[in-house]
Amino acid sequence: MAFYNGKLYEGTGDPGNQGKTIIAQVDLSSGNIMNSMGLQAGFFGEGITVLNDKLYQITWKNQKCYVYDVNTLQLLSEFNYKGEGWGLTHNGKSLIMSDGTERIVFRDPETFEIDRTIEVYNNQGPINYLNELEFIDGKIYANVWTTAAAVSIDPDTGKVLEEIDGSELMKFGRGAGEVLNGIAHNPATGKTYMTGKNWIKLFEVKFIEPGNE
Repeated sequence: MAFYNGKLYEGTGDPGNQGKTIIAQVDLSSGNIMNSMGLQAGFFGEGITVLNDKLYQITWKNQKCYVYDVNTLQLLSEFNYKGEGWGLTHNGKSLIMSDGTERIVFRDPETFEIDRTIEVYNNQGPINYLNELEFIDGKIYANVWTTAAAVSIDPDTGKVLEEIDGSELMKFGRGAGEVLNGIAHNPATGKTYMTGKNWIKLFEVKFIEPGNE
């Protein structure tokens, strides 16, 4: 998920290899798809982000990043990369991408070349399975795949700053869906949202430190 100019955009995968990967502009209040673009079967879409009127979509194992005009969702260009693609966000200058390990890379949005890499860790060691990413108020937020947890990360050092318990969202929102996996921040309103794979609900959330409820 990603917000841009107050509009919500969503990217999907394709677990059944049926050509169901899409990017779409979605109406926040109703969930209705306003505009969409799909990939052919065999291409599993993962993280998306929008920077400078371009929507970037990475793929899980296809080693492709597709770039679209955010207003029309028409394909503009594509990049190749090595490894897997999981989460994607940006800090206003660089694209920020995860690959399912503890590593997060910063990429040039014009060339997709890697500028630098950080490794994410807490006091117990590296944090693997970093999935959906979002950049909020100078921090990288990431879902930790297969868990109900998310973490906030120092983008300079990779140090985990906060661990976020999403178990209540799992309890009330999962239904027949899967893991918690979706973070999006709307700069136009200051609101942040979380959801999961194949969930029918999207939750507005606030991150509150213990003792400050």
